[in-house]
Amino acid sequence: MVIQKAKGCYITDNKGTKYIDTTMGSGAQIIGHGNPLIKKIQRQIKRGTIYTIPNNHTNVVNELLSEINPHFHNEYIFCNSGTEANMRSIRLARAYTKRDIIGRFHGGWHGGLDGFIDGEGVPDKTNSLFKILPYNDDKCFDMITEDMAAVIIEPVQGSNPRTNIKSFLVKLRRRCDELGVLLIFDEVMTGFRIGKQGGQGLFDVIPDLITYGKVLGGGFPIGCVGGKSEIMKTKDVFYGGTFSANPLTMYGAKLILETIINKKYINYDQLNFVGKLFRDKLNEFFTIENKKIRVMGCGPINRLIFTDKFIRNRKDRDEFESQNQIDFFDRLLKNGVFVNTNGIFHFSMSHSEKIINKIIEKINEIFSSN
Repeated sequence: MVIQKAKGCYITDNKGTKYIDTTMGSGAQIIGHGNPLIKKIQRQIKRGTIYTIPNNHTNVVNELLSEINPHFHNEYIFCNSGTEANMRSIRLARAYTKRDIIGRFHGGWHGGLDGFIDGEGVPDKTNSLFKILPYNDDKCFDMITEDMAAVIIEPVQGSNPRTNIKSFLVKLRRRCDELGVLLIFDEVMTGFRIGKQGGQGLFDVIPDLITYGKVLGGGFPIGCVGGKSEIMKTKDVFYGGTFSANPLTMYGAKLILETIINKKYINYDQLNFVGKLFRDKLNEFFTIENKKIRVMGCGPINRLIFTDKFIRNRKDRDEFESQNQIDFFDRLLKNGVFVNTNGIFHFSMSHSEKIINKIIEKINEIFSSN
């Protein structure tokens, strides 16, 4: 499918077919496609799109981020994607701790960097510098050792989004403190999406380093690293990039942060409401109809799991799920609802209660016909 235009929560392909979009730029478009902030970007376009030297928006973005995160250093590292932000965060962690090993969790996604992914082209020597930990499982704590520079984790994993994760994150924070291992929160997906302070605010757990992307760019590519002052001041760490902190992206970030702080265009209560409505109504339907399917989620981030068994993590999901997911998403697309290949439903301010009910209706029709 090739998209030619998007507006609100709708996308239109090059054949003129219109779909309800549940991906919203993988969560980046929290207000909606073609929103009022995007239209303001033309002001900066007229002033130039890249200087490769500092621009006047960057300091404003630092100030706005500092207002939201007063516990972090007042200067952030800016780059072009969440992958780049995570790459820079582990480089900084290694420089600060003088250690090499990074812990990451099964079921997590931190971008396409070698060491974060498995597969062809990734040297074994690279993977030996990473330790994969079981998510939402206390067994992981004995696997975190003092030779590790950092543990990186998404406060909410897209593979099994959940709200009942706070106690695990609290224990993870405590274990990292015991060993002097830095805790990195990858909030590329959750940052400014599940709340003004993202996962760290929702679960009341403060990491040592934090990474952002998606929503922060206001519709433009961005990556960002923040953290505690003593870590951020580490000397001789390279962060550069031609398009890093370019004026177009930084203007977009300025606009979206002002919107979040001023509570204009974005209402987190509304986002939480539509997410909960989606979960509650579908789970009620699946229970009544005795379907081995459930909906998991946290705020406006949701996904269907194709089992009625309780799952603790992605490993459980892989073990228990049936194999009818692809057919379901294909049928949903034919019914006018687009879900990305990762299966995550990202709702935005443009997803009204009426539209959520329409998506629910389309899903119910598919499973009622089975």
